[in-house]
Amino acid sequence: MWPSCVGRTLVMSVAVSFSLCSATAGGRSNEWFGSRQAVQTRYRWNTDEKDLPLLEMDGDGRLEEAEVAGFGYPMDGLSVQILAGLRYDEARKVYELPLAAGSIDGAAREETNIVFEATEKGSRYRASGQPNLELLDNDSMKTIRTKGGSRYQFVRYPDGKFYCVLIKEASGAGLDFVYLADGCLLHAISDSLGRTITLNYSSARLVSLTETWMEKAEGRTKTWSVGAPELLKQEDVKYSHSKNVPGNALTLQYTEEMAASDYALARTFGGLEAVAAGNGFEPAGLAGSYPFYRGDTLGDDGAIHRGHLSWSMHLYGSVDGTKESPLYVPPGFTEHSAQPSPTDAVVTFYYLKLGKLTDVTIAVFHVASFEMVTEGERVRIGKIGGPGGSGPSYKHSHIEFYRGNCGLPKLEDRPRLRIDPSKVL
Repeated sequence: MWPSCVGRTLVMSVAVSFSLCSATAGGRSNEWFGSRQAVQTRYRWNTDEKDLPLLEMDGDGRLEEAEVAGFGYPMDGLSVQILAGLRYDEARKVYELPLAAGSIDGAAREETNIVFEATEKGSRYRASGQPNLELLDNDSMKTIRTKGGSRYQFVRYPDGKFYCVLIKEASGAGLDFVYLADGCLLHAISDSLGRTITLNYSSARLVSLTETWMEKAEGRTKTWSVGAPELLKQEDVKYSHSKNVPGNALTLQYTEEMAASDYALARTFGGLEAVAAGNGFEPAGLAGSYPFYRGDTLGDDGAIHRGHLSWSMHLYGSVDGTKESPLYVPPGFTEHSAQPSPTDAVVTFYYLKLGKLTDVTIAVFHVASFEMVTEGERVRIGKIGGPGGSGPSYKHSHIEFYRGNCGLPKLEDRPRLRIDPSKVL
């Protein structure tokens, strides 16, 4: 289905080309490269809908690299790859702007570029086959104008290409494009309503998009991962240092053994980027949500007070706790609850043998989108962040281990049945 325009909300369904940002010898660049492949995507530019994100995208929080590189933006009935940049063909003496596959008016076209050819006035270029478009050449700045009054400004960057810095719609809506100071990588897109799209890179490769907007006077944020996820490495997860631990803590330092244990728990119960906390310490990225140290402490009365993460574990979708993650349990359980509980969405599983232990029940709290699907050597039961496990700044699931086939014990019975998560695997 071709794009349609409903008010100022633009719904696109397009095939775009694979591309990503690369590093060059002279520094970071916005140059596009890569093999061509068709990717179906669906997104909406909400230029006038102030309570919606600037760019609304369907999906589970992950984008293909091709979807980002080929984002189409409307230009007089066409959909142009606004992030690709304006190119000058020295041999033909023309400017070219890549088209996204699709058009606002629904017409099928074979062209892959809008071609701007010189007119008798040296500073003006006319779009071939598009009488409503013209390009004004002002040396380092190029401006494309439509007869309807919209303007698209492009500025020359060190790699010789012209990248979009401003879009001003005839309606008054506008977008600003900001590039990193040390190269040509696009850093952010914003509008006059304060909505932003921030592009996040790792070694000049785009890894995520973060959107911010206001909805009913409340700030909203959503991050979209870009490209295939990579397995999180153990050394990538940072936990508390000794200076963050209270003086009455029984464990003063997060050790390599603890890191190995948490890493094993994350790989057992979570997705590729999941982080587990089952040894008394939260990941450092959660500084604003939880205390770093949640292990055992010694009270003024000399008694040992068990910490929240001494008898349970948390599972997050990322080191900062903001991403989603699939939720898994090991195979081999002989009994399980049929559905999540009404409060806290708890699902229990009983194992005759689990890791180093026998006769064990697992209780998984805050299960979202519950389903049971075998995937490889694990069973996916849904996602983290179900009822009770999601806040404005984090998403998690809480997991406890009990002795015996006990289902979900009563609150008063849980302390005597709990097993330290670090002893399980």
